[in-house]
Amino acid sequence: MDKKRQKGSVIIYALMTIFLVGLLITSLSQGPKKNASSVQLDKLTLFLQQDIKSVHTAISECFQMYPASIDVDGSGVIDATDNPNAPFPLYCADATCALSGLTSDGVSGTTGTPIANIGCPGAPDGQRVIFNRNVGNNFKLLGDTTTYTAKYFTDGTEGVYLRITRVDSDDLWEESISRLNGKYSACSAAAITGAAPCANGCFYYWIVRRASDALGGESAQPVCTPL
Repeated sequence: MDKKRQKGSVIIYALMTIFLVGLLITSLSQGPKKNASSVQLDKLTLFLQQDIKSVHTAISECFQMYPASIDVDGSGVIDATDNPNAPFPLYCADATCALSGLTSDGVSGTTGTPIANIGCPGAPDGQRVIFNRNVGNNFKLLGDTTTYTAKYFTDGTEGVYLRITRVDSDDLWEESISRLNGKYSACSAAAITGAAPCANGCFYYWIVRRASDALGGESAQPVCTPL
């Protein structure tokens, strides 16, 4: 009887040893992958935050240096049609950023413009493009226009904001924008995954958020200071 118990105990210990060795092997094989993913996630979140700050800073410098309103549409009257969120700059619709090419997102608010084309209406000729055309020189992440699409908007409903999307789906991207969203106030940012153009996850960042904005998709609209 004792021999049977002894034999049973040996078998149990052997099975436990095999189980523990298996856990150790699994842990060792997966550990580096998890660490690599964590590092990649931290890097992605940091670069995205830095690029957003670069855009915000450049736009702020534009209206601080050239605050005068401009009759963009040539109507003879400077009004909200020229710029719905003065003094924040309009986008530049053409490649040369001639003054005649500057137009308000109030005209095409659902389209926006690539950040490389943001123009500063009051700047001198030849200096209206806020960023170097080679956006890769300006940004750590958003310069990769084959992977990310960053658009600038200014309209009378949502305000002045950026919409950043990824061309294809990626779990790290969705986790990154969710994490970054937590670093900003409710009025400043929102991470959305849903219908196009946000099927792969959108990150919205407001420079000015109007009280009438509904892009954030919050169940309860955040109380924002109206423009």
